[in-house]
Amino acid sequence: MDELVIEEHLSWLRRITDREDTLIGRRNQLRRLSRNLPVPLLEATESDLDRWQNSLDVCRSSVLTYTSHVRAFYTWAQERGKRDDNPARCLPLPKLPARQPRPIPEDPLKLAFRCADAEMMLWLALAGWMGCRAGEIARLEDTSVIDEKAGMLLRIDGKGGKERIVPVPKVIEPMIRGALRKGRLFRTPTGLPANGRYVTKISSAFFVSIGLPYTLHQLRHRFGTQHYKTCRDIRATQELMGHTSPSTTAKYIALAQRTGARSMDRLGKTLPVRQRPQETANEPPSRRRRRSA
Repeated sequence: MDELVIEEHLSWLRRITDREDTLIGRRNQLRRLSRNLPVPLLEATESDLDRWQNSLDVCRSSVLTYTSHVRAFYTWAQERGKRDDNPARCLPLPKLPARQPRPIPEDPLKLAFRCADAEMMLWLALAGWMGCRAGEIARLEDTSVIDEKAGMLLRIDGKGGKERIVPVPKVIEPMIRGALRKGRLFRTPTGLPANGRYVTKISSAFFVSIGLPYTLHQLRHRFGTQHYKTCRDIRATQELMGHTSPSTTAKYIALAQRTGARSMDRLGKTLPVRQRPQETANEPPSRRRRRSA
């Protein structure tokens, strides 16, 4: 019975989004909820859902995601007349602290490139030099590539279905051409189209295999920081990264400015400063002898 109502909900959701990874994630979450409830989904009470949320042993970000999915399901069930009430209406949504960009440092990034095979190298380039998310990399198709006389462009199927066009650096063009095939560019070993979770999983395993504590998403952070440092244009950086709000892009600006301040401090240490006479007089004799020698 639960499986039928889950599929009916997903059939409705397909009218909103055609993202297969979104639908798979929603299906899996509702199935987990069904297994953890003492009653069928449409008979759950507020207490049942409270106990389910309290039992979640995951990070706050995952609690927020799972709870949002469950609230959306019961809102749909009420609006469709499958329930008179919405037992998930009062489930609290945890607030997450504002996340700051954590770009991968340049030396580990160079090491990752030396160790990567052709496909992984392209993923690293798309994330670190074009700001692509894992899901955006997975959704790339042959039709995503726009070849023009002035240079190659990439049509990115972004977060929330928002499309953006990103110029491809010349050095990455041959890498993309080498990966071109009909339909999706990246597939699993079984031949199925890759999704965002697959790209994240495989890239994370790659970083672990070479002893680096980084993720593919940190290369996207690297792109945002480096691009702003290069152009000093918040609007251009926002558009290339696909940020809805400039306040999100502003975090990368703050990081770039802090990085710039540190480099200025390092530069300042090379400035020769003459000591004042009283400082020399107060030095221990041994230090004065070493300096004069």
